[in-house]
Amino acid sequence: MKYDPKPLLEEHYHIQELIERQEKRTEDRNYHRNIQKEKVENINLIKDAKLVDVLPFYCSDCKKDFVSMTIKQFEIDWSNSNQYIAYYKTKCDCGKWCIRHITDKFKDAYWFKSKKVSKDRGVHFADTIQPYESNFNLLYGKK
Repeated sequence: MKYDPKPLLEEHYHIQELIERQEKRTEDRNYHRNIQKEKVENINLIKDAKLVDVLPFYCSDCKKDFVSMTIKQFEIDWSNSNQYIAYYKTKCDCGKWCIRHITDKFKDAYWFKSKKVSKDRGVHFADTIQPYESNFNLLYGKK
């Protein structure tokens, strides 16, 4: 008598379809939760930002850093009404408008172009020395 084992329940095509549908629903639910969470975080960032503030700016036309009084502004993206964009805006002495982002801080050009920020990074570069660098053993010794 030959024994044929029964196939696993998860391998049945109906069960596979149910599992795939459930996984898709879970992904969709997590996606919409994350979108809602980002929206709430952006609204809180806008609320927490001061209406009038004094901030450092960088002008890409005259290539200089300056500090100026600025006013908070925000807009709703016309292509996506759930997306709020907030920024500080001021005018440089040369007449160019300069912007600092509140909600999309990773797009803020000040951190990449400003000479003052690069100088600060240069001053503190040795504070974050890594184990593979040559001066690490000199400072911390070998184990």
